Amino acid sequence: MHDMNEDELFWRASLAPMIHKTPFKQTPKVAFMFLTKGPILLAPLWEKFFKGNEGLYSIYVHPSPSFNETVYNQSSVFYGRRIPSKVCIQDIVFSFQEFRNL
Repeated sequence: MHDMNEDELFWRASLAPMIHKTPFKQTPKVAFMFLTKGPILLAPLWEKFFKGNEGLYSIYVHPSPSFNETVYNQSSVFYGRRIPSKVCIQDIVFSFQEFRNL
């Protein structure tokens, strides 16, 4: 997790790289963001989708603040991938500011 506020996150995301070639090999990744009120629907199907492609993706789960994450065991690709939420209108609607940070 990070400790940046929304303005710091937006500033960090807007930075352009100063060098065009890195001194180390980087593997491009695809990011998956799951916005959910509870457990991820079709989680077993997603587990199969990600199997065998480790290192090629990043997973982020953005659930309702009241959701208990203990439904995922330690071997799940969703375990420990929670992004902290702020309580918004009726604990369901996520603010536009949070979407902008994604």
